Amino acid sequence: MEIVRKSLKAYGFALILFLMLTLLLAAVIRFTAFPEEWSYAGLIVALSISSMFLGVMEGRITGRRGLITGLFSSVLFIVIIIAAAGSAFAESFGPDSFDIMYLIPLLTGTIGAIAGTNSNK
Repeated sequence: MEIVRKSLKAYGFALILFLMLTLLLAAVIRFTAFPEEWSYAGLIVALSISSMFLGVMEGRITGRRGLITGLFSSVLFIVIIIAAAGSAFAESFGPDSFDIMYLIPLLTGTIGAIAGTNSNK
C-alpha cells in the first residue's frame, strides 16, 4: 500500500510540474516575441521534463526494472494528460489524438526511471 501512495504522490508532483511548465510557456508566448508555431514543441518539452521527473521518482520507488517501470509510468502519464486535454478542448478523444512526437516523453520517462532505479544503489 505504501508503494501505491508514493506512486500517486509522484503522479501528483509530475502533474503539478507539467502545469507549472505549461503556464510558464503560455506566459513566454504571451509576453515575449516567442513564435506561437513553437508552442507544440514547447508542450512536448514540458511533457518530457515532467515525464522524466515521474520516471526518476517511480524508479526510486520501485527500485527495480527501471525500463519497464519508466515505460508504463510514462504511458499512463501521457494518456492522463491527453485524456484531460481532449475532454476539455476536443470534441472527441480517440486513437487520432496520439502523435509520433509523444515517443519523446516516453523515452525521457524511461531514461528517468533507469536513472532513478540506479540511484538507489
